[in-house]
Amino acid sequence: MKKVVVLMILGMFIVAALAFAAEELRPSQKAMQARLGWMTDIKENLGTKNFEAVKKASSEMAAQTKVIGDGLPNPLAKELTLAISDLSLDILMAAAKKDGETVKAKLGEIKGKCDECHAKIRDKK
Repeated sequence: MKKVVVLMILGMFIVAALAFAAEELRPSQKAMQARLGWMTDIKENLGTKNFEAVKKASSEMAAQTKVIGDGLPNPLAKELTLAISDLSLDILMAAAKKDGETVKAKLGEIKGKCDECHAKIRDKK
């Protein structure tokens, strides 16, 4: 009988742990993870001089940030998100010219916009 009770408690603990672990991400979290992925792709592909992949990632990021930015009600969030979209287009143009230094500089500017948004909006409590 004790074994059954222990197994039931253990089973309930496992089910509860899995329920918390499987928590769905919010849409904004998914968007931020996608941006981080594109930025990582750009940086890695820039290192190998794969400008076609840099163009693809920057194009996708520009499109996503434009759509999301246009729908944001917060003026600061909208401004920063649309700035990231513009910078992503700058990366696309620089990658088309195979200008790695400009790509690197614009990627740094995007990181700055991300940091600013996190400091002024996300982390502000």
